[in-house]
Amino acid sequence: MGRPLDENELVERARAGDAGAYAALVRGHEEIAFRTAYLICGNASDAEDAAQEGFVKAHRALRRFRSGEPLRPWLLTIVANEARNRRRSAGRRAALVLRAAGEERLAGE
Repeated sequence: MGRPLDENELVERARAGDAGAYAALVRGHEEIAFRTAYLICGNASDAEDAAQEGFVKAHRALRRFRSGEPLRPWLLTIVANEARNRRRSAGRRAALVLRAAGEERLAGE
C-alpha cells in the first residue's frame, strides 16, 4: 500500500477527472464546510444544502483553483457565498409570504 496522497495531489487528480480524489477532498472538508454554512444560514437543513451545493460548485470551478494554494479557504469561500445566497433567498421568500398574507387580509375587508 502506498503513502496517502496530500491535498495538492488530490486536487490534481480531481482536476484530471478522478472522482475518488474529489470524494476524498470532500470528506476532508465536509465538517468545516457544514459548520461554516450553519453559522450563516442558522439552520441545519439549509446549511447541509449550502455545503453540498458549495462542493458541487467547487468541483465545477476546480480548474480555476490555483495549484499550490491551500484548498480550504477557497472552498469555504464558495460554501459561505452559497450559504449567504440561500439566506437572502429565504428572506425574500418570507417577505413575499408576509406581503401576500397582508394583501389577502386587505382584500377580505
